[in-house]
Amino acid sequence: MWRIITTVAVLLLAGCSSENPVPAGDAALGQHFTSLRDVSTWVQQSTDECDDVKTETKEQLADYLGPQRYSWYEPFVAEWATCSVKPHAKLGLVLFKPDQQRALQEFWHRGMSTGQLADNPDWAFGNGFAITAGQLGMERLGLRYLWCRPVDVPHANIVPAEVDGCTYVTWHHHH
Repeated sequence: MWRIITTVAVLLLAGCSSENPVPAGDAALGQHFTSLRDVSTWVQQSTDECDDVKTETKEQLADYLGPQRYSWYEPFVAEWATCSVKPHAKLGLVLFKPDQQRALQEFWHRGMSTGQLADNPDWAFGNGFAITAGQLGMERLGLRYLWCRPVDVPHANIVPAEVDGCTYVTWHHHH
């Protein structure tokens, strides 16, 4: 009996490996953007809105997010801009510093583990960037939330993040 179970397990493992593994982490989030111009162009093309892109300063980011949220996100942000996408008069488009999306995951996981952070980030994440309106980013742009606690949403689509204990999550709302 054990020989059959072992043989089946080996066959299953062999069948699961491939030369082209399913992407995980940031790579599973789609095209990697390295410029704010690319992010804004993609949002414009995806929504037929966001024509009024305005590059913003770090001070404006602090005003936009408020002091607490600014302290959480700012160390990881390279630059940001705003535009309007209904129903948001001011939607934030955020480009992460190189290799800082993983650092944000580490920060958030540590904060959730120690109780310094009480909830997951409210942004919607892409590969190298985020949108400050999570629900719009997820529903209209196909982005994902970053969760560093167990996912309690039925039928959620979950992709492991780079940091153990964090995942990228999306789900379909039923209206």
